[in-house]
Amino acid sequence: MARDMTHNLAGKRAFALCLSILVTICAATYTSVTTAQGLKLGGDTEETAAPKIDLGAKKPEVRPKKAEAANPQNGTNNPKATKYGSWEVACSPQGDNCAMAQIGKDSSGTPVLEMVVRKLKEPLEADGRTATAVLDIITPLGVVLTSGLSLQIDSGTEEAAPFQICTEQGCLVREPVDDGLIGRLKAGGNAKITVVAANQGDVSSTISLSGFTKAFNSLR
Repeated sequence: MARDMTHNLAGKRAFALCLSILVTICAATYTSVTTAQGLKLGGDTEETAAPKIDLGAKKPEVRPKKAEAANPQNGTNNPKATKYGSWEVACSPQGDNCAMAQIGKDSSGTPVLEMVVRKLKEPLEADGRTATAVLDIITPLGVVLTSGLSLQIDSGTEEAAPFQICTEQGCLVREPVDDGLIGRLKAGGNAKITVVAANQGDVSSTISLSGFTKAFNSLR
């Protein structure tokens, strides 16, 4: 993510084909994140138990030992998930196509967004920079699209990004990012992400960067 994303429209056109493919991949993996998993912006004021949220990939099933002994293949096709600090890395059953993700909550503890990072298989050149990863921010419906979102690492400069698409599952900000931003995320302590909700104004969530380096380095 460049520091001034509003001046990178030309570069983003060069990523259109690649990103459209990645949208399809992401949608297949995270279709239940903003609906079934209870992400929301504002609305209800009554207290509810924090929903249990995962990356959308099935965890390995715990089978009785006798069943495993009868069929050693049990569980071998389940996606692999690993925890690194505050991040969870989920991979395909083959151990590739990995993504790291974390749920962001507002000041009341309500899940309001998910941050997902994937490595690109090959770097992409555009507008004088080299993208090595893709950063997704997934929010529920109800955000003010024209306001986009802002990302601030620790006390650094706020960086802005626009929303690309909304579906019945939620709204998506997708940015190809270079090693500069990845380096700042690795070195940082927290990242504050702010969106504007139509019914309550600014909504901020603090994403912990604990374990970011190990999680990112594990992606395949």
